[in-house]
Order: sequence, then C-alpha cells, then structure tokens
Amino acid sequence: MKKTIYLYLLDTMADWEAGYILQALSMPQMFPQHTPQYTLKTVAATNAPINSLGGLTIIPDCSLSELGDDEVAALLLPGANTWNDAMHTPILEKVISYIEKGILVAAICGATLALADLGVLNHCLHTSNSLEYLDGFSPDYKGHTLYQNDLSVRDHHIITASSAGSLLWAKQILEYLDIYSPKTIEAWHQYYLTGNAEYFTELVSSFNA
Repeated sequence: MKKTIYLYLLDTMADWEAGYILQALSMPQMFPQHTPQYTLKTVAATNAPINSLGGLTIIPDCSLSELGDDEVAALLLPGANTWNDAMHTPILEKVISYIEKGILVAAICGATLALADLGVLNHCLHTSNSLEYLDGFSPDYKGHTLYQNDLSVRDHHIITASSAGSLLWAKQILEYLDIYSPKTIEAWHQYYLTGNAEYFTELVSSFNA
C-alpha cells in the first residue's frame, strides 16, 4: 500500500510555508516517467473548511478521526496562530506517538512552538524563529543547549524550521523520505535557491536519466 504524507491544516495557518514542499511533491505530474512513492493528503481536526493566513479557504481531505495511522509516512505541521486551541490537542498527541514509531514529523515556524510545549524539543537538535521565541512563549521549553541557529534542522525523525526556512525544510523532508535521487533533490534545491537556469536543466535531466 502506498503511504501518505499528511499536511495538517488549521485556521490562520501560514499557507506559503508549505509552498516549496508542495511543489516538490507535485513533480511526478510533470515527469510521468517517475512513479510517485507517496500520496499527499490534508488532514484537519474536523471536516470544516480552513481559513489560512494568506486568505485561502481550504477543505481538508479528511478529519483526524478518519486518519489511519498505519498509512502515515510523514506529518507536516505549518505555522499558525491557533496551535494553542484545545481542538489541536489530538494531533499533538499523535505527534508523540509518531516520533516514537519512527514516523517523520516536520514542523515549521509556529508549529515548532507547539513541539516545544510538548517537551519534544528538550531532547533533540532543533531550530525555530529564534531561541528567544521558544524561550519567551513556551514555559515547558528546556532545550536551550540543543538549539541550532540554522534555517532548518533534522534530528532523527524530527525536522524543525524557522519561518524563513521553508526551502531547506522541504529539501530535508525530501531527503528523509528518499522521494527522489540525491541528484534530483540537489538540483531542485539549487534551482529554487539561486534561480540559475543551469540547475533547472540538471533537474529535468535527472528525471530523464
């Protein structure tokens, strides 16, 4: 059975933070010779439409109660201003379970604060918008010595990123899941990092190799 990458949706989510990873996961549609290893679905606390910070209204593919844990390859958590709402407690409980099972959890921006509140960041290398951001807003955060001043950090089954780190965050997700060859991932990353057409040519060539 093909496994699924789930993007969690919640009101006020920073929709643009998922832009790079969504583009990367869509590439098999442009290169039909590449067979997708995963499907992508959105999940939310309920089936109600979600209003993003960027002004989009998004209807989730499924609610959390419909999520089958045995099909989850990764859980992607975007930034949002509403992570403290009680309705998101169930997905955060799943975060703990997924990490223990060796399932990737990738959080960016405000979602890193939610992980800090869970105590997850007290035991792994991580980053966020800043150390002061975590320290100032999460009373349960004790991971100061593990904080890395980088755009995105991977440690075992956890990837964290700052609000400015969505490109590197996406690259590390692709690498973790081994979705494309290292050559394809590097060409993709360099193209979006630099805008150099040379890397676009390398990207296309990597799919035709």
